[in-house]
Amino acid sequence: MLDIVNFITRPARYTGIEPNRIIKDPDEVSVRFALCFPDLYEVGMSYYGFFLLYGIANSVQSVWCERCFAPWSDMDTYLRQNGRPLTTLESRTPLSAMDMIGFSLSYELNITNILNMLDLAGIPLRAEDRKKGPIVVGGGPSMLNPAPFQKFFDIIVIGEADKKLPEILHVLKTLKGEPHEKVIGGLAQLEGVYSPLFPKTPVRRQFVEDLDDSYHPTRPPIPVVGSIHDRFNVEISRGCGNGCRFCLAGFGYRPYRERSFEKLKEIIDLGMQGTGYEEISLLSLSSGDYTSLFDTIAYIKERYRGVSVSLPSLKIGSIREREISLMGDIARTGFTFALESATEGMRCRINKNIDVDVLLGQLPLLKQYGWRKLKLYLMVGFPWETEEDFLAIKEILSPFEKERININLSVSPFIPKPHTPFQWLPMENEVILSEKISMIRKILKGRRVKVKYRDPRTSLVEAIVARGDSRLWPLFEYLFHKGIKLEAWREYFQPALYDEWFNQQGISIEDYLGKKPIESALPWDIVDTGIDKSFLAHEFILAQAGKKTGDCYTGCASCGIGCTESGQTRDSSFSAVRSAFVENPVQDFKLSQFEIQNSKLKIDTPSIQTPAHAEVPADRPNCERIPGIKYTFRYGKYGDARYIGHLDMMNILLRAFRSLGITIRTHGKFHPMPKISLSDALPIGIESTCELIEIETDTGILIHEKMIGEINKILPKGTKILEFIKGSIQNMGKDYSYLLISDKSIDMELWKLGYNSKWHFYTWKGKGIKELRAKGDFQRIIKVEDRRIHGLRADN
Repeated sequence: MLDIVNFITRPARYTGIEPNRIIKDPDEVSVRFALCFPDLYEVGMSYYGFFLLYGIANSVQSVWCERCFAPWSDMDTYLRQNGRPLTTLESRTPLSAMDMIGFSLSYELNITNILNMLDLAGIPLRAEDRKKGPIVVGGGPSMLNPAPFQKFFDIIVIGEADKKLPEILHVLKTLKGEPHEKVIGGLAQLEGVYSPLFPKTPVRRQFVEDLDDSYHPTRPPIPVVGSIHDRFNVEISRGCGNGCRFCLAGFGYRPYRERSFEKLKEIIDLGMQGTGYEEISLLSLSSGDYTSLFDTIAYIKERYRGVSVSLPSLKIGSIREREISLMGDIARTGFTFALESATEGMRCRINKNIDVDVLLGQLPLLKQYGWRKLKLYLMVGFPWETEEDFLAIKEILSPFEKERININLSVSPFIPKPHTPFQWLPMENEVILSEKISMIRKILKGRRVKVKYRDPRTSLVEAIVARGDSRLWPLFEYLFHKGIKLEAWREYFQPALYDEWFNQQGISIEDYLGKKPIESALPWDIVDTGIDKSFLAHEFILAQAGKKTGDCYTGCASCGIGCTESGQTRDSSFSAVRSAFVENPVQDFKLSQFEIQNSKLKIDTPSIQTPAHAEVPADRPNCERIPGIKYTFRYGKYGDARYIGHLDMMNILLRAFRSLGITIRTHGKFHPMPKISLSDALPIGIESTCELIEIETDTGILIHEKMIGEINKILPKGTKILEFIKGSIQNMGKDYSYLLISDKSIDMELWKLGYNSKWHFYTWKGKGIKELRAKGDFQRIIKVEDRRIHGLRADN
């Protein structure tokens, strides 16, 4: 049982007791792999890609993949002061004892977290200094330019790792026990794998061709601390065909691929059965472009009443009235639209093919179905901007005001990212960016608009790292030795240290932020994304001329990736640009062939055959008026589960109920909430045998003992439903006391129950239990019903 000191915030982050976590016998596996996310638990447990790799790795025979997240500053300090290493969640094994550890870098400023996690694990920061220990692997979107980070990784996976990770794990199994350098050399031979110790260029970006044939997580571990995006993520498509010239994701994830509607139904059914989430997020770079969007939303509405649907980002005009009206009939979240610029001229330059009038025409319908607030994205910092582009924002938002719809306007500085047509553009300086943001705020002052903006200084640092070269890696070591970590969190970001390092090294920041000649070699040229560089140059020329390019949905743009037959004729200037580039042939490497074998997972949840949803009879249209059935449950929290907070525990229980087909009634028209009642909140760190939750179910849903047994199998370790009644929370006993257990005799006004040669037992009845725990005199405090206190076992 973990004993986490009182001053650690949100201690449940470190327990590793989540439902659906994967547990294997260490003696029956040959490779131990720690999948690390370089940010907090709440962030990593929201990330679809993390669960994707977790499931893929654990499907490989004789491999056990475990999770690890960056600790918050209080736990970081505690580990260092007490000489404790950073460990995995599942088995609490030190990272240094694993065979391989992998980091997914999805945000540039998290690189210092990676260095801090390596140091906490006792692993040398630089690859060249590691002669033994785990292989350190890097991947993720930021690795499309590995140049600034390469010194810290033994190997780097370029692109999508769905198919590549099993290959890497099979090579690792084959070479386990060989010298460290030989293992890395064997892995470096794989296509799409780059090693600074065995360099080869260019490295071809990997991508999955058929999403229907690829793995999708349906039983991800369910967080015991509320994550940033606490929902079931369903990837409906990958890549984007819109061709926005500023977007790294749009070019770095080409080609556009969709999952079939039939496959999505299977994923949704398995996922809702395995998680019981109350929200489904349809993941895509542009979810409105998905062919079967209406059918998917309709399927969720029909089968999962009360479950909300979120569309993370929408291209204006891509969602039609039928989708809006359909989502308006179900529980749903807000809409986010990417406007980027308020004028058509600027949208032509950035190739943002949207029709704003379509959105404006849909405002009455959005209002009719209860949307009173929308979110819009806007970018500033393009070199062609004029005052007209900013004044137009006021005009474009006027129809929202007329409909009394509030706007959250998110303003972000433009960063010229690698592998995009704008990679040659300069980044505007901090003063100009701040002036433009101030102009927007001034123009919109007094309007029904809440302006949120990204700090220009943060964006400038992100640009330096994103556009970095091999000279930059000492910067990250410098920051690490200055104690820098958790830079994604505002209170820990120190941009002055970046200036300090550049001044000490005599390197100009303009080397990274300035304009780049179109004919020059770029640090990220070591990666072959599959897109012809001359195509990017041609798009750059079209941007300067204010011309658009068609999207990939209506015809092939001939970008060079070769995903479809060319269906679009390019003008003669494209050929002229192509001839201006000297194409370097890609060296062919002899790749070993490995047979990938999947194995059954040993997951700490059963295979549940209960239907994922209890259907409401079709002939009962007014069933909401029929009184529901109230059930009250008494549940316990023991051991490490005592660190789960009150509201987090409530959400865990509700999801367990839903996953077994127990439909919980809701109240509220536009944002339905479950009809429940709870006992008073239990302080974190205290165990209990008498926590209560009351739910109201639809008529016809009957809860029985066998169902309770199934629920207990899918709850976190240390939690259990002990009994239930058909009735309200007032009908279940509430008289309780606290059992206090200490390894020493306590001289307080407590009723002493006894002593068993090791532990002293006391009872406490009254208030102030949180303060009593904070004193640290008691190893365990357990809330128990008065009628059961003498029969309680303390070893649960």
